[in-house]
Amino acid sequence: MNKYIKIIVISILIIIGVFTIIYVGRKIYKAVKYEQRITEILSDDKEIERKWLIKREDIPYNLNDSDVQKFEIKQTYLCFDPEMRVRDYNNGQSFEFTMKNNMSIDGLIRDEVNIDITKEQYDNLVKKQEGTTINKTRYQFYADGQLIAIDIFHGELDGLAYMEIEFKTEKESREYKEPKWVIKDVTSDVNYKNGHLARYGIPK
Repeated sequence: MNKYIKIIVISILIIIGVFTIIYVGRKIYKAVKYEQRITEILSDDKEIERKWLIKREDIPYNLNDSDVQKFEIKQTYLCFDPEMRVRDYNNGQSFEFTMKNNMSIDGLIRDEVNIDITKEQYDNLVKKQEGTTINKTRYQFYADGQLIAIDIFHGELDGLAYMEIEFKTEKESREYKEPKWVIKDVTSDVNYKNGHLARYGIPK
């Protein structure tokens, strides 16, 4: 093989190798940051969360990327005050019981307890249903320094979509600059809380 062709081939292989290392490195970095963020926000019994109304067609992220965790969620409320609910993740893959109360006036902070439960426990609790069951697809991933959740609703709530970010501290949540592509911040609007959707549907 001509030595110049060899040089070109070697150069191409080196370039491919560099880009592969960068690509894999970014994947590993995102995975590590994702897990770190999950651990941080679940380290106490407080939920500090902001929520934005969005249009699906305006979402700037690739929701089919391999870094994105996808969950099919069936969310059923057992009581609205205090708020108690159960979730079925991915058609029976796992189940969870959640209780939330003591919401701040601005809707930002709530006490929250999450407990993994068995299918039998889920089946017993779901019989106490109040309101309409919420069906949604959640896309969760690390981007822009935050753990982002995109919820796309189905069934009676079809057409509704949210972006949610849970923060470690109230200060961090206040300092976060909302992206320009969202429609509006609905954190403080009780009409956009999931419990309210289960009772009254999409806000007019």
